[in-house]
Amino acid sequence: MNEMDSTIDAVKLMDEARKGDENAFSLLYEQYATPLYRYIYFRVRRREDVEDLLQTVFLKAYKALAKFRNRGKNPLSFFYTIARNSVIDYRRKKREIIMEDGHEITDPGPDIAQLISIRYDGTMVRDALQKLSDDQCEVLTLRYINDCSNQEIAQLMGKTEEAVRQLQSRGLKALRHGLPR
Repeated sequence: MNEMDSTIDAVKLMDEARKGDENAFSLLYEQYATPLYRYIYFRVRRREDVEDLLQTVFLKAYKALAKFRNRGKNPLSFFYTIARNSVIDYRRKKREIIMEDGHEITDPGPDIAQLISIRYDGTMVRDALQKLSDDQCEVLTLRYINDCSNQEIAQLMGKTEEAVRQLQSRGLKALRHGLPR
């Protein structure tokens, strides 16, 4: 099955889910959970938070099914938009958590099990991505982790394709300088 067939099937599944077919939504979950998990994972540090955000994304998507309209785009962009906004909300809330004495609560970082499960190279890349601007990180994650085209990224982020290409180029250059040789 090529990408076009996959998009057509996803559109049909979205239509069926919007009509109340829970099985269709389950199939959408199976199809999109992995790319959405990867997207969120590279934007958020803790695995537990990634899993919570993924559940939030699908819950919001389920509630927003009535708003989905097929405009010739892959329905995955609908889910990416929800994931992007959920990550932004998560970061905003995380910044707002302040203890009574005015000190920010810090993230304790990954536990031992997570450190063992994450390969050294993946950790270095993820840390390097965290040092980029939010837009650069998002473009590189969508492009190279989730295999989105520049056109899809531009639509998702509300930017021109040229702006996406520039963010991608600058982000890759910054990554090259930030990773050990």
